[in-house]
Amino acid sequence: MNRPPRLSVLTVTHHPRFLDECFDSLLAQTYDDWEWVALLNSGARWRPAQTDDRVRLIIDDTTQGVGAAKQRACAEARGEILVEFDHDDLLASTALAEIARAFEEHPDAALVYSHSAQILEDGSRDDSRFDTSNGWLYHETVVDGRSVQYPQSLAPTPHNVSYIWFAPNHVRAYSRAAYDKVGGYDPARYVLDDQDLMCKLYQVGDFHLIDRCLYLQRMHSRNTQREADTNAFIQTETVALYDRYIEGNALAWALRHGLLALDLGAAHNHPPAYLGVDQYPGEGVDIVATLPEYLPLDDGTVGVIRAVDFLEHVADKVALINELYRVLAPGGLLLSNTPSTDGRGAFQDPTHVAFYNENSFWYYTDARYRNFVPTIKAAFQVSRLVTYFPSEWHEQHHIPYVTANLIALKPPMPRNGGLILI
Repeated sequence: MNRPPRLSVLTVTHHPRFLDECFDSLLAQTYDDWEWVALLNSGARWRPAQTDDRVRLIIDDTTQGVGAAKQRACAEARGEILVEFDHDDLLASTALAEIARAFEEHPDAALVYSHSAQILEDGSRDDSRFDTSNGWLYHETVVDGRSVQYPQSLAPTPHNVSYIWFAPNHVRAYSRAAYDKVGGYDPARYVLDDQDLMCKLYQVGDFHLIDRCLYLQRMHSRNTQREADTNAFIQTETVALYDRYIEGNALAWALRHGLLALDLGAAHNHPPAYLGVDQYPGEGVDIVATLPEYLPLDDGTVGVIRAVDFLEHVADKVALINELYRVLAPGGLLLSNTPSTDGRGAFQDPTHVAFYNENSFWYYTDARYRNFVPTIKAAFQVSRLVTYFPSEWHEQHHIPYVTANLIALKPPMPRNGGLILI
């Protein structure tokens, strides 16, 4: 057998209308150590206009769903680097060379990605823009003779990676070793297979941004996200995936950056990945401290704080949030879950001395309210703020919880997607 190529470019398609253009953009690459695994699904058929031994066509009419199709394509791939290439898009001529170089310079990266520009169905410039109040910055460039605008990809923070809205877009490439380590694509997924895989990869390795526009994403009526029902599902499902992965992503980020992870009230249900903080010594308690008194930690040394069933036990709310903010690093996350005053749980426990609902967190995240409390030093961006019932039992007993996941706003730090109100 011939030596395996370094890069495997992966495309799955049920509608091969644009595959000739995809193939042309591969032939134009300045780097030639690649193969193209094109999986033709759901009756799709196509052959390249010219023979090229690097093209491997796989016909599979039985596999259902994009997650399963991509999993099959990856199983066929022989390269040590796997490159996603959607069936209606175009690669810049230097894309594969840049990807290969990025992995040479960052061999421990789980994923590398670039900036990407949108084009219209006919390949012309797309001047539509995302809402810039969510942190998007636009730049002009020329990609292989085409004048395009592109949004600057956001940094791979736990928050950004955990939402498809802000996660790395194309071009995306991941190491085969990392892909296999996390179990690859989820074959049960019909949408957001990419977000699910990225979150799993983020927990085993760093992401590296190639600071160039290397991908042209074609926008047309057949785009999956243009279907109204599918798009509505994506908007809710990306939040469900955030809820599944945000804590693990925050822990992985903290570890990679040499930051601490704290579990407050560690005398009960202390997770092993954290240093335990409690007012009394005991099993699972690493730091004995009575908040809101001073924690014996330097400023900005903590990457993630877990506060589950904790905030309601500290009477001085402002002092508590200020102290947690002090020890959090720039971009560090406070992950809190607290019985809400919208139900009975906040009041029924005789040990509860502080009371919270969603509005309680406005004072730390919105200048319009923070300005009324001059003693507040903390400044946060909302990552997730929601009221919900943790289980059917909680719902039966009218005990809703408020989840407030907050990002510490301190310089220097990269921009997290979404509104900043403080």
